[in-house]
Amino acid sequence: MKALLIHLGIVPPRTHDLTELDRLLGPVCAQWSWLVQELRFLTRASVDFRYPGESADREEAIESLDIATRLRERLRVLLGLPA
Repeated sequence: MKALLIHLGIVPPRTHDLTELDRLLGPVCAQWSWLVQELRFLTRASVDFRYPGESADREEAIESLDIATRLRERLRVLLGLPA
C-alpha cells in the first residue's frame, strides 16, 4: 500500500495501520477498494503476533495469509506489475 502511495506521488506515513493507508489511497486512486474489516484484521495480526506471549491459531494464520495474498495481488496490478 505504501508502494502504491509512493507510485502516486504521496509520501506515506510511518505506520503499520493498514486502515490509515487505505484512507490515504481512497481519494487518490479511483481503482482502490478494500474491506476495512480485512485491513483491521491484518493490521492486528501483524502487530499483536509479533511479540512473545501472543500467537495466532491455525484459522487466524490461514485467514491472514489469504488476505495478504489477495491484497498483494491487487496492489501489484495497480502498480502495473504481474499479479
